[in-house]
Amino acid sequence: MTLAGFVRQCIDRLSALYPEPESKAIAFRLLEHFTEIPSYKYISDPDSVLPGSDRTSEMSSALDELVTGRPLQYVLGFTEFCGHRFKVGEGCLIPRPETEELVSRIIDDLYADEDAPVMPGATGHLSDDEEDGPFSILDICTGSGCIAWSLAAEFPEAMVYGCDLSEAALRYACKQRVKVRGAKPIFFSADVLAEPPAGLPKFDVIVSNPPYICDSERAAMRPNVLDFEPAEALFVPDDDPLKFYRAIARWADALLRPDGHVYLEINERFGPEVAALFPGARLLPDISGRDRFVVR
Repeated sequence: MTLAGFVRQCIDRLSALYPEPESKAIAFRLLEHFTEIPSYKYISDPDSVLPGSDRTSEMSSALDELVTGRPLQYVLGFTEFCGHRFKVGEGCLIPRPETEELVSRIIDDLYADEDAPVMPGATGHLSDDEEDGPFSILDICTGSGCIAWSLAAEFPEAMVYGCDLSEAALRYACKQRVKVRGAKPIFFSADVLAEPPAGLPKFDVIVSNPPYICDSERAAMRPNVLDFEPAEALFVPDDDPLKFYRAIARWADALLRPDGHVYLEINERFGPEVAALFPGARLLPDISGRDRFVVR
């Protein structure tokens, strides 16, 4: 099979699920993953023959899975997030670009904060006396652990914690192989809708990307999300869309240091309502201009 033939096959077989540009991008991902053929070769040498029957068979099997609606990230077993590779699969929410924006905002803010953890080559100060303890970050509803691991990799002197109620998600979070120069994140099971577990330290940063999509919004979502990703990590009842944010506010009251900060990803429909739960919070847009983050 030629390179152009495989790309056309992907476009044809995935046409019921994805628009042509997205199907073509998926084809390129499969080629790069299974054959290491770069996407530009589709333009420079579209009639080149794909190498090896084994590789072609692997790509065909992957395409068979994709036709069922299974997400590409589950088929490959990983996704890229903030420059790191994260394992993902059934029971684990696939990280989104908006969440990368949230992490980037935290990193930028902490670099600008003279009391944040020391960076390589920087002259900042890390408060770690016995009374205050080390600079600490809590990621609530951690899922794959992508936020916790990304922040741990960026801030080696910080203690990073992540919690989730899903055992499947926590298994993925604990097994990630992101390189960190300091301590690995500490993951634990907890229900944010209940009281915080005893024994947790005070935190300088609390971050969360909780479920925030209303049940009534399901109809606008694709089968590769609805039929495969965990609904409990995505949806909230129409009659109580802020349930997780109220709970996070209670955790923040109990666990956040007086000068600490909260970072939240939100449903653009409820920006002012979420911000009102965190006095002094700011409502900030994502790269598309949608109200996506609440920061205090």
